[in-house]
Amino acid sequence: MLYGTIKHIVPTRGFGFIEPSGSGMDVYFHATVIGNEVFLRLQPGQPVKYELVKLTEEQREKRRELKEKPKPKAGRVELIDRMPGGIMQRPTQDVSPRHHPKARQRKATWKRKIDVTGKGKQG
Repeated sequence: MLYGTIKHIVPTRGFGFIEPSGSGMDVYFHATVIGNEVFLRLQPGQPVKYELVKLTEEQREKRRELKEKPKPKAGRVELIDRMPGGIMQRPTQDVSPRHHPKARQRKATWKRKIDVTGKGKQG
């Protein structure tokens, strides 16, 4: 079973799309997969647990003939209260980085050439 959130739903037409929790293409689902009464309660941003449909050999052949890229489709969708894993705690001080990763890295002052005579570039 995979996890995701409802991205878009069209109640008048009876279908919607799930945004996977990882990366990847949006997953299509139909109202018949989850039942009409549950489908009508769905809202965008609601977490769900779903299972992908495996294509039959006939469907694969048909897609090869049409040269279509296979699109994921949910075969079973269940509503869940929240995404698993919960909220992560902040890292402790010894694990967190000592500086910002995008901070400008400069050489130490003892490695830089400093012009003390004042004869350098003036501009």
